[in-house]
Amino acid sequence: MTGPLDVVVIEFPGDRFKGEIIPCLTEAVEHGAIRVIDVTFIRKDSAGTVTSYELAELEEHEAVSFDLVDATMGLLSVADIDQIGAWLAPDSSAALLVVDHCWAAELEQAALGAGGRFIEHQRVTPEVAKAALADARTSTFRSGRGGPGEGHS
Repeated sequence: MTGPLDVVVIEFPGDRFKGEIIPCLTEAVEHGAIRVIDVTFIRKDSAGTVTSYELAELEEHEAVSFDLVDATMGLLSVADIDQIGAWLAPDSSAALLVVDHCWAAELEQAALGAGGRFIEHQRVTPEVAKAALADARTSTFRSGRGGPGEGHS
């Protein structure tokens, strides 16, 4: 059972991926919300040259942090890596994670069991989501309904 797949790109300044995000990813995996099914790392130097390496190319002591990766399936193509590399700032690095949304697969199974069906799954871009949430917060406060966590009658 596989849910929707997303490529998540996390950029960091400098030449190395920062492992501080591993506990958050591990928690999401352990709770069954996601599976990380592929990881690729890319680096863009100050001249704009992009290089990439995969999980299998890491030193053993570096790779141990990525035990949360279910399997590396090679889902990212050279063209994908080139396109994402073009987005990166000079002198930065990024982790490209292919994430399976397990929770969505479970929801789909429940919907099918209830006689329903999924007919569409679309991702709202981060920019649109932030703008909509900011607008909703502003509207909520203007209407006098209070903010998140406040009681409503």
